[in-house]
Amino acid sequence: MGFGCYEFVASVAIGRPATEVYAFLADVQDAKPLPRRPRVWMVKEPDGPTGAGTRWHERVGVLPGVWMRVESVVTEADEPIRLGMDFRSPWFAGHTVYELTPTFGGCVLRHREGIRPIPPLAVLCAVLGRSRRQHVEERLADIKAVLEGEGSRGSMKWSRGHE
Repeated sequence: MGFGCYEFVASVAIGRPATEVYAFLADVQDAKPLPRRPRVWMVKEPDGPTGAGTRWHERVGVLPGVWMRVESVVTEADEPIRLGMDFRSPWFAGHTVYELTPTFGGCVLRHREGIRPIPPLAVLCAVLGRSRRQHVEERLADIKAVLEGEGSRGSMKWSRGHE
């Protein structure tokens, strides 16, 4: 990846076709709230199909009354196998790539991410990275649960760095 000071890869098997998982990711702002992600508001622009240049403006409630802005821009969109984006908040920036591999009975969703804190926070890279990794673990479990039905929680596969 080579983008950030903390890089990781996570994957989860989802019992839905890659086309459906990609469609979910490409219009995630329209999805019902993910179970463990309360207080998230997303706006996509422009409306319509997601492609290179599509932007998401996100507000995330981090504490009661405290909101963090995250701005994302799609850098690559190869439906239904790859969706990549750069993201930025006041505290960190990063790059995420979702890769979908069809399997018998569904697909594997792989999340690759590199993250780097703004320079004054660079000393907190490992702490921020671990926190982000936990967020991604919850997000993938929630995506699986929403796409397969609320009762489904699958196992994650993790690796540190490049895969």
